[in-house]
Amino acid sequence: MTGFSGWKITLSLCAIYFLSLGFIYYGYAAVLPAMIKDLGWSRGDASLGFAMLSVVAGFTAPLAAYSIRRMGARNTIIAGGGVSALGTLITYSTHSLAQYYAGVGIVLAVGVTLQSLVPGGQVLANWFLRRRALTMGLFLSMGGIGAFIAAPTVAYIIKVTGDWRSVWLVLGSGPLLASLVAYLFVHNRPEDIGQHQDGVDPARSSEIAGRTPVKKSAVYQTVYQWTMPEAFRTRELWYIIIAFTLAAMGMAIAISQSLIFLQQDRGIDPLIAGSALGTVGLLGVAGRLSGGVLGDYLEPRFIMAAGLTLQLIGMVLLNYSDTAMLVYMYAMMSGLGYGLSYLSLPTLIANYYSAHDYARLVSTAYLIIVPLSAAGPVIAGYTYDLIHSYTVIFLGFSALEAVPVLLMLMMRPPMPRAALSS
Repeated sequence: MTGFSGWKITLSLCAIYFLSLGFIYYGYAAVLPAMIKDLGWSRGDASLGFAMLSVVAGFTAPLAAYSIRRMGARNTIIAGGGVSALGTLITYSTHSLAQYYAGVGIVLAVGVTLQSLVPGGQVLANWFLRRRALTMGLFLSMGGIGAFIAAPTVAYIIKVTGDWRSVWLVLGSGPLLASLVAYLFVHNRPEDIGQHQDGVDPARSSEIAGRTPVKKSAVYQTVYQWTMPEAFRTRELWYIIIAFTLAAMGMAIAISQSLIFLQQDRGIDPLIAGSALGTVGLLGVAGRLSGGVLGDYLEPRFIMAAGLTLQLIGMVLLNYSDTAMLVYMYAMMSGLGYGLSYLSLPTLIANYYSAHDYARLVSTAYLIIVPLSAAGPVIAGYTYDLIHSYTVIFLGFSALEAVPVLLMLMMRPPMPRAALSS
C-alpha cells in the first residue's frame, strides 16, 4: 500500500505557487522603475498596469473555479502556465501603454489566476482537514520566497545590464515549469488515487474515536457543508472580506510604490531598496509559516488581527524611511504582517464554511476584494502625481487599517440558519 500523498502534493503546490505568482509578482514590482525610466511613463500610468493585474486576476477567479469544476485543478494549473508565458512575451516586446496593459493587466493576470490561490487552495482543502492551516501556510509562504529571490535578483540584473526586457523572458519561464510540476505530481482529490483526507480511512477513524477520548480543538472547524449563497448571507464572511481587502490594499501600495519612493524620493540606494522588498517577501514567508503552525491551535481571526496591526505599523515606518535601518524595519513589519494576514483568508473560509464550495466561495470573494484592494496603487500613484507626496496615502491608510483589527477581534464563527432555528 502506498503512503499518504498529501505531503508530496503540498510540496508540489508550493513549487507551483513560487513559480507562478511569487516570482512573477515581485519580479514585476522590481522591474517597474526601470520601465518607467526607459519608456517615460508617469507613476500613475505605470501603477495602473499593476492595479490591472490585481483587478483582472480577481475578476477571473470565478473562471478558475469554473475550470476546476469542468476539468479539475490540476489541468487548470497546467493551462495557466501557457497563458502566463504569453503575457510575459507581450510585455517583453512592449513600447506602448496599451500593449503593457494587455500583456500584464489582462493576459498575465488570467494566467496567474489559473495557477495560484484558487486551484491550489482547493486541492489542499480536499486533501487536509487536521493540518489545513499548516499546509496553507507552507503553500502561501512560497509567494514570499519569490519576493526574496526575485526582487533583488531583478534589481541586480537591471543594474548590471541596463536591460529590463530580458527580465520578462526569465519571468515567463516560471509558469511553464509550474505547469510541468502540476502534470507530474498533482492529484485533485485523495479519492482519485484510492486515498483519504489526512491519510485516515473514515471507517477506521470512527472505530478509533469510539475507544479514545477526543480532545476538543481550540480552532473552530465546521461540520456543516455551507453553500455559497448561505455563506454570503453571514456577516462573518463580510468581516473576513473587509479585513483581507485592506490587508491586500496595503501590501499592493507598498510593493508598487516603495521602490520608486525609496529610490527617487528618499535617495535610498537601489540595491538596499530592492533588498528591502526581498525582506518583505522573506518575512512574509515567516508570517505564513508561523501562522500555519499557530493556525491549527489558535483561531485564525486572532492571527489576522495581529497581521493587520503589524502592517499598519509598517506603513507608518515606510512614510518616515530615510535611513537603511528604517527601511528594513518597515520591510520586516510589513512582510510579517501581510504573511499572517494572507494566510488567514483561505484558512478562515475553509474552517468556517468547509471545503464543499471552497473554490466558488473564494473566487467570488475575490471579485469584491481585488478591485477594491487594487485601487490602492492607482490612488497612491495619481495622488503623488497631483501633490508630489505619499504622506496622505501612507498615514491615512494606516489609520483605516485599524478598523478590520477590531472586526476580527469581535467576530465569532457563523452558525447555519437551521442550527439557529432549532
